[in-house]
Amino acid sequence: MLTSRVLPFAALAASIAVPAAAQDFQPHRAAYSVTLLEHGKPNGDTPGTYAYELRLTCDGYVVNQRMRLEIGGGRAAIVSEQQSQMTESRDGKKLHFEHRSMANGRETSQVKGDATLDGDGRGQARFSEPEGQSVALPAGTMFPMAISRATLQHAKAGDGGFDALFFFGEKVKPPQAVNILIGKVPKRLADLAIPEGAEPLIQGHARIYFRGGFFDSGAKGQGEQAAFEMSSLTLDNGIELYGTHEEGEGGIEYRITRLEALPLPNCN
Repeated sequence: MLTSRVLPFAALAASIAVPAAAQDFQPHRAAYSVTLLEHGKPNGDTPGTYAYELRLTCDGYVVNQRMRLEIGGGRAAIVSEQQSQMTESRDGKKLHFEHRSMANGRETSQVKGDATLDGDGRGQARFSEPEGQSVALPAGTMFPMAISRATLQHAKAGDGGFDALFFFGEKVKPPQAVNILIGKVPKRLADLAIPEGAEPLIQGHARIYFRGGFFDSGAKGQGEQAAFEMSSLTLDNGIELYGTHEEGEGGIEYRITRLEALPLPNCN
């Protein structure tokens, strides 16, 4: 939920205790319109779309994401695509990830692998693409769905935020340190338009607004700049309505345009 990243989220203990029922998000498929940001403000250009799908299985979660942007260049527009497929176990201990980037239809990067955490929260990520690469995962590392659950849990408890270590697997790098700040829904998002026909999935669910700063390994400290920042307006059932992703002076903003429910798994 995150962002093109979940999305997309001092180390938090990995043993966050929540009832199994509370961990289940609403399985759904959503589409968003994407606008470019300059210095944190929309510049009026709407160059792309973002699609997100969350499916629940009896063992965990399956997430599919696709971001498509068309940005004007010096001679011709550049069409870039980012695709991610992830499977995460319900207990947050296993993650399979596949990330692919393309420019004008040509693949520019591909990353695949599996990450696991043991009983004390430590683990390792092993990459099949690029082959033979691995990174250590320190205690407190959290995968995308685990950190999403933790964010909503802290919000429901009235906490103002928390720190964690976040591993997404899009690069052969150690987990990033992330600082999550939970606050009031901004006035500019109070009247956010809801997709037609999506009212049953939205009504009765609390809206939660939070921001996150992500720091590369070893970089989080006083005065250090985040590698990127994000914000999100997400329902307490895991459906994201709005988000931003900012790096340096640029970034993107995305707003929901379509939403539909997906079936729950039959786990008899």
